[in-house]
Amino acid sequence: MRQFHASTFGQGEPVLFLPGGGFTGLQGLQFAEALQHQYEIHLMDLPGFGESEGIDRYTTSEVLADWIETYRTSRQLDSIRLIGHSMGGAIALAYAAHYPQHVNRLILLDQGHKPNVMLPYREYGLFGFTFPMLRLLYHRSPKRFLNWIEQKTQARDAFTSEDRFQSFCRRIGVEPTPFVRTAFEKPARLTTGGLHLLFGYDGLDFNNLLRRLSVPTQLYYADFTGLDVREAKRTLHYVKRAERHVHPSVQLIAVPGGHFVQWNRYFSMDSVKTFLQ
Repeated sequence: MRQFHASTFGQGEPVLFLPGGGFTGLQGLQFAEALQHQYEIHLMDLPGFGESEGIDRYTTSEVLADWIETYRTSRQLDSIRLIGHSMGGAIALAYAAHYPQHVNRLILLDQGHKPNVMLPYREYGLFGFTFPMLRLLYHRSPKRFLNWIEQKTQARDAFTSEDRFQSFCRRIGVEPTPFVRTAFEKPARLTTGGLHLLFGYDGLDFNNLLRRLSVPTQLYYADFTGLDVREAKRTLHYVKRAERHVHPSVQLIAVPGGHFVQWNRYFSMDSVKTFLQ
């Protein structure tokens, strides 16, 4: 396993894509296809998810920012553009907050405008219901818990049926496109280092990080209309609060539907292209 695993497409100034938890960098194939004629796209596996080596300690925002900075310097990249969804968006947000001098543009996909939910069902499915117990086990006996969960995840059958794929699309409210299928059928292998990321991410202060942003940013947030009335109200509450405190360079853009905004039919790739330029 390498410290970093990234698939690259195209040539030009670098754009780094960071996926959501449980996915590899292939979750960003739609961005690679759309942007590779103008940019060099790096589809990165998160630390401890997929083929990137994990982080060996509890991950703070500084640790996550340093992870990206190590990648940037090791690849001799100058100013970078960042696109991140969910957990990957948290890493991109942390980097932009701590290393703004190296960030040309930042795109956050449903990340940064509100705190994590206690039961992240829509993102992780039934696994999300176990989060309160997993948090407790992780903090009380981290070494034993990490070893146990790594054995379980490595032993899991990676086979995914068509019924499971269609069910996944219905649950998150997206059309079953080839981009979604590729991401779903090639999930990220979770390692011990990934668990450090998972629970460090769970403790990040998104409100503070978002307020610290000063780089040009587009934050596409899911408004959950037609999917979840309670989450729609919760989202609106935090968006209104965020709008009062963010830097003028930060735009908050509503996308009708659920958490996977980049797979939503209302998501505008043309707006992304214009902003990155």
